[in-house]
Amino acid sequence: MPEKHANLRRVLQLAKTPSSEQRRELLREVTDLFLAETDAYSEVEREHFGAIMGRIAKEMELAVREDLAHTLAALPTAPHALIQQLAYDEFSVAHEVIAQSPVLADGDLVEIANTKGQEYLEAIAVRPTVSPVVSDALVTRGSDTVLVKLVSNSGAELSRDAIEKVVERSENNEALQTPLIARHDLPVDLLNEMFSFVSTNLRTQIIQKIDGLPQEVLDKALTQTRDRFAREVRQIKESDRRARVFVSEMARKKELNESLLVHLMRAGQTTEFAHAFARLADIDVKTAHRIVQTRNTEGIAIVCRSARFDRATFSALALLLDASPTRSSEATHDLLALYDQVTPESAQRVMRFWKVRRDANPTAVAVAN
Repeated sequence: MPEKHANLRRVLQLAKTPSSEQRRELLREVTDLFLAETDAYSEVEREHFGAIMGRIAKEMELAVREDLAHTLAALPTAPHALIQQLAYDEFSVAHEVIAQSPVLADGDLVEIANTKGQEYLEAIAVRPTVSPVVSDALVTRGSDTVLVKLVSNSGAELSRDAIEKVVERSENNEALQTPLIARHDLPVDLLNEMFSFVSTNLRTQIIQKIDGLPQEVLDKALTQTRDRFAREVRQIKESDRRARVFVSEMARKKELNESLLVHLMRAGQTTEFAHAFARLADIDVKTAHRIVQTRNTEGIAIVCRSARFDRATFSALALLLDASPTRSSEATHDLLALYDQVTPESAQRVMRFWKVRRDANPTAVAVAN
């Protein structure tokens, strides 16, 4: 114990050196000193080392931080605060730590998933194990690329709600379909639902999986299907019915306009927003719901362009839909530029398909009106 205290005192003394080259050498020496006896240090002593390494690393160039992250990424006794610091660094520093570190807790990973860019979420999705609470965060904010990595990861656990959302998104993304069908934990009722929209080859795989199931498993899946559809019908009768009445009343008062859309989105009234958005844009409510649920800012841009909404309306809706507290100014500029990148003509071409869906679905038309 006295020797360890002497080591810590020596490190603290060395940390006062002003030279960049000396501090680089210091970081290397401190890291080696820590690794040499990492199992012998108490948690408090490890965090002391981490604080020193973290303070030095902040002032070092990218390559030095990358090397430190590589060294500590898989170490189970790495200092927690230091690992957190590295996980929030530039992605070239963070990626190995996020993908491997056993020190990161679910709370750390959820926070990263909620605040960082998609490449960080991809790194989380390939971890050896991913808990349901972390998977929920990835499904909520993740791109399709993130979801492909997540569902392809046999060590990832997905909640029923998360896997339902991924199945819904897979309807328009074939890359998600194959790894989904291959998962051992895909509920049979959702496997059966996918049969209606996957390719012939994948349909064959689904039939083979279902044919190999015991009758009691199939009976349970049928019950789950009935319960889910009944739940969806109840939700339509309750939340969507109220939203439909609300939108009709706003239209009667001549208050169904772009300002109302922004107000509803800002207030978090997503069901009312979906109905108002569908009514003003002349699309089906399910499409409007999906745009909100998947944070589809491109979809918002297409609808706003086609409906000739003001650019300020699009800007407000896009920023509210993709409300990342750590978005850079460059990312914000790219997000808002979507409106200008979509021409009214191209928007109208896309909207034709959405309006065909609306007109082909009498239920959707009734709900929208």
